[in-house]
Amino acid sequence: MSARQFIDSASAIDGLKFFRDVDKKDARKIVVSVKGGENLKADDVRSVMAVREREGAEMALFISLTEPTKGMLADAASAGLYESPNGKKYPRVQLLTIEGLLNKTQRAEHPDYEPDLNFKKAKAEASGEQKTLL
Repeated sequence: MSARQFIDSASAIDGLKFFRDVDKKDARKIVVSVKGGENLKADDVRSVMAVREREGAEMALFISLTEPTKGMLADAASAGLYESPNGKKYPRVQLLTIEGLLNKTQRAEHPDYEPDLNFKKAKAEASGEQKTLL
């Protein structure tokens, strides 16, 4: 992969989130893209949709400072739904705003059968003895 291809592929992904569904199979991926500009357009959502497919992610979160346009909403809806083995359906592409996330009127919707999946756990020490510092 050339440096240019790496930059192009990474430019639409600002983060990754993982979830495990009720079937407890492998963790599934969610790509996250954050846009801060005022001039959002449907192409921004289509770009995230393409990255979601390329990365093999089940869902994508598109987080912005401003409300999405009608075209953005239509494109996100065209991505369809992720259907959990428990029968519940979630939008594959979710458009969220910073304001909605901060005031808790919006949240990422996905199965969450292993809530701490995105956090690494500290390794247990081999011995229960306190080590001396000096």
